[in-house]
Amino acid sequence: MIENFKKLTIQGSHEIAEWILENIKNIEDKESILKEMIKLKPEMQVIKWIYKMIKENKDINNIKEILDTTFENTIKNAKKFLNFDAKVMTISNSRTLEYFFKTHNKKLEIYIPESNPGGEGKILYKNLLNYKKNVYLINDFEVHRYIENCDYVIIGADSVGENGVINKVGSKLLAILSKNFDKPFFVIADQTKFTEVVTEKDRMFEIVPNNLITAIISG
Repeated sequence: MIENFKKLTIQGSHEIAEWILENIKNIEDKESILKEMIKLKPEMQVIKWIYKMIKENKDINNIKEILDTTFENTIKNAKKFLNFDAKVMTISNSRTLEYFFKTHNKKLEIYIPESNPGGEGKILYKNLLNYKKNVYLINDFEVHRYIENCDYVIIGADSVGENGVINKVGSKLLAILSKNFDKPFFVIADQTKFTEVVTEKDRMFEIVPNNLITAIISG
């Protein structure tokens, strides 16, 4: 199982959480497996959250229900808060953002950098093509040309702490550019992502400090 877990390199936190819950449900020693997963992906707070739920003797179905509820409530709150037509920029591949964009009933023009290394932005782009007409995949080095004309920037998060959020490398650059061009910078993250303090250990991730964030939307 751990070898298959290591191959989950382009999926977002919510997808990985679903994969974990499906694959550990019939394993007796769930805690040991989860400890190993936490070591491999320390930035993903949702794995630590699942471990905490297991320690509290919550069953898998109950954990799934809590996960789905906070996921759905977060998207609902984001759509209520950002209930207007807009030009938007995001980054990387996020199930939360994918569903936010797919179910948003306003006209959105969405710009997605390729998000290298890894190219996760290409995945989000492909997943949105059949749902939204105005979706554009752009070069990572050209984000400054598009962000100036956007109404806001919105990203997902792997962890949310008192000192900022952790997300795919490139997120901090978007936040800095947003501040430079006076654009709102939003983070969308459900309750499973919250912790006290976030630290980055993998160069594929970085911390976006709170002073660059306009608001964190959750549910």
